Amino acid sequence: MTHSESIFQEFKSGKVSTFYNELYAKLLVYASRHLGADYAFLAEDCVQDAVYKAYEQRASFTSALTFKSFLYSCIHHAAIDILRKNQARSHYLSQQDDQTEFLNSIIEQETLNLLYDSIERLPEKYRRIFELNFQQGLKNAEIAKLLNVTESAVKKQKAQMLDLLRKDLQKKTGNHFLTATILLQWMEWLE
Repeated sequence: MTHSESIFQEFKSGKVSTFYNELYAKLLVYASRHLGADYAFLAEDCVQDAVYKAYEQRASFTSALTFKSFLYSCIHHAAIDILRKNQARSHYLSQQDDQTEFLNSIIEQETLNLLYDSIERLPEKYRRIFELNFQQGLKNAEIAKLLNVTESAVKKQKAQMLDLLRKDLQKKTGNHFLTATILLQWMEWLE
């Protein structure tokens, strides 16, 4: 009787210690190779499932060869199932990310449209301050010098401009929180 046959006979009789000492590590290596580096951590699950199935069916095996073939086949199929599920999951998540990115770009564009529409409705003097400050990046002192007004007048007009924008956006959205969010993000978009 070969060593494989004796391991098989012990396993068939319900004794698993020799099997675990002699074959278990080899089965783990086999499973790890099939799963690859990304999923090798699931190798033990594959082997444990295969051993459990083999143990339940141990009376039906006629030789060490059919026993080993069964184990390798179970591990192989379990690894393929894991890889397929994870590939499908990755594909699904990728599609979800693409869809989320697309929806976010639409929301961002619509938000910008609301904001720029509100800016267009501003009186000329506020649009001019908007252009100088937020589009050209001038400081309050530079704007005051260009417009021939005091720096405090520029600050006041900027505050009035933001208040007008807030009210117009509030009217369009009906939501204080959304209006505040749009105005806060506005600063980022214009940079």
